[in-house]
Amino acid sequence: MSISNQVPNPENERITTILKMSISASLASLGIVLSSFVIFVPNFEFISVTIFLIALLLGFRYGIISAMMLSLVYELIVTPIFGSAGLLIPVKLLCYGILALLGGTMRHAFLKLSFWELGVFGALFACFYDILTTIFGQLVIIQEQITWNHLLTVLIFGIPFTITHIVGNFVLFSMIKSIINRIESAFKYKGVKFFLISDAADSSGNIETTCEETNK
Repeated sequence: MSISNQVPNPENERITTILKMSISASLASLGIVLSSFVIFVPNFEFISVTIFLIALLLGFRYGIISAMMLSLVYELIVTPIFGSAGLLIPVKLLCYGILALLGGTMRHAFLKLSFWELGVFGALFACFYDILTTIFGQLVIIQEQITWNHLLTVLIFGIPFTITHIVGNFVLFSMIKSIINRIESAFKYKGVKFFLISDAADSSGNIETTCEETNK
């Protein structure tokens, strides 16, 4: 019998919220720590895949909340230790918010993709992210009027950094299903369905989904 059948609905909802907040905070903290370790590797980060993973597991609301918190904490606390930061927060929030929205609302479609298709999605997000932050940086930080020639020059000089971001995201996003399976194994107990992992499993086909399987 699952927890939901053993406690009243208000208590069930409270436990559900606590469990979701706990797993979300744990993954977000891990994403910040891992990104801090590789901060000197240009454009290699764990923030994107962490936000996407949280959105897949918990839905777009928790994904968007995590996107906001990760951006603010990483940009205002971690990044200033190594240099200037903060001016790109609005556009980064926009990019990460879109990622969380896509991951949360289209979670079943994403979990039907193969590992390399998820990797390609991560690579495409890296391109979208780099182009948008580059344009925003030129407009707000450098405060130069954007022309096609100027923008093309800036983008060309940024190709090596974008390639690093593309490769990093491809590798990390291609591991999404494996990560979900490991999380499900680590939290195999009666309350596991509160993480919505069981719903994700219906699409991926790789994760045990029922309470009976969970209780074995």
